[in-house]
Amino acid sequence: MNESPAPFEGEPSPAAPVAVANIDYPFSFTGQTGEYFRIWIVNMLLTLVTLGFYTPWARVRTRRYFHANTHLDGHAFDYLAKPINILWGYLIVLFIVGGYYAAGFFNPMFTIPFFLIYVFAGPWVVYKAMRFKAHNTSYRNVRFQFSGTVGDAYVIYLAMALLIPFTAGLIIPYWIMKQKEYFYKNLSFGGRKFDFTPQAGEYYVTYIVAAVITVGIYGLVIFGAMMTVFAGAGLGAAEGGEPPDAAVFGFLFALYLPMIFGMVFVQIYVYVSLFNYNLGRLLVQQTAFKSSLKVGRFYWISLTNIFATVFSLGLLAPWAAIRKTRYLAESVELNHPETGFGEFVVQAGEDQSSIGDAAADMFELDIGW
Repeated sequence: MNESPAPFEGEPSPAAPVAVANIDYPFSFTGQTGEYFRIWIVNMLLTLVTLGFYTPWARVRTRRYFHANTHLDGHAFDYLAKPINILWGYLIVLFIVGGYYAAGFFNPMFTIPFFLIYVFAGPWVVYKAMRFKAHNTSYRNVRFQFSGTVGDAYVIYLAMALLIPFTAGLIIPYWIMKQKEYFYKNLSFGGRKFDFTPQAGEYYVTYIVAAVITVGIYGLVIFGAMMTVFAGAGLGAAEGGEPPDAAVFGFLFALYLPMIFGMVFVQIYVYVSLFNYNLGRLLVQQTAFKSSLKVGRFYWISLTNIFATVFSLGLLAPWAAIRKTRYLAESVELNHPETGFGEFVVQAGEDQSSIGDAAADMFELDIGW
């Protein structure tokens, strides 16, 4: 019978492998309103002076600032896009959109070719945009990569979209889930692909709840409008004439504002619910994601940001952007081994050399992550 030899007296026993515990690594955002305001105001002025041609440079400066102030485990992200590549994309999109409206001015029939270009090139633009945005985002000098195929983009963004009228819109939650799946499952960090396992049922529950809230809001608004009209008619009859238009208009306007607030709440509810759910279903090797956004808190931030921006004639837009980004960043955590991301990043950097360079991609559109 084979037996392992006993260690000599005084000789240490072989060490057993030590399990490494996972801990939470929160994101942080260090951007300041004053710093960003200086970038924002220069961007605005140069964009106006150049009749919009400075927009790509403004977009890159803004994204670089927000990326550089987003930190994970003591290291910042970076945005590496070149404005000239974005400019080419803008010019091509401007040609298509401008050609569509110009053709419609002469004859509506002339818009058909531009409309077909827009429809059939749309999935390809989405595919290019996702590759561009991923490739130009880096963490600790390691770029993200997007490996989706243009064929899958056409299936999801065109073929499935054509099914919407034939399903009376019931396919929309599933369609949105497939869009998120297309992005996340094809995203990688130095060759290590993300794993995303959503369930369509969660999307349907979220949209059903949103639909019920929406119906309730419109029901209350319609009921209030009817009561306002009846009250105005009764007031007019009591005075022996027509109901006062100013009073009726004032009541209807007072009902319109709650409807707007309610619809903003519905949008925030859907966004927060799916944002938290999607990150909870996202993995990359040993790393899990977690989001703790709160509907009420995010609704308050969004609503007060809107009021602040409108009543300041746009001057508080930088404050609103910093405030919103800070809350988003500080609500997300990564659950990762307590040894940190150093070894993971080194391995990722070694693998990345074999991945094709997508820097030549021209298109850059603001496709949400």
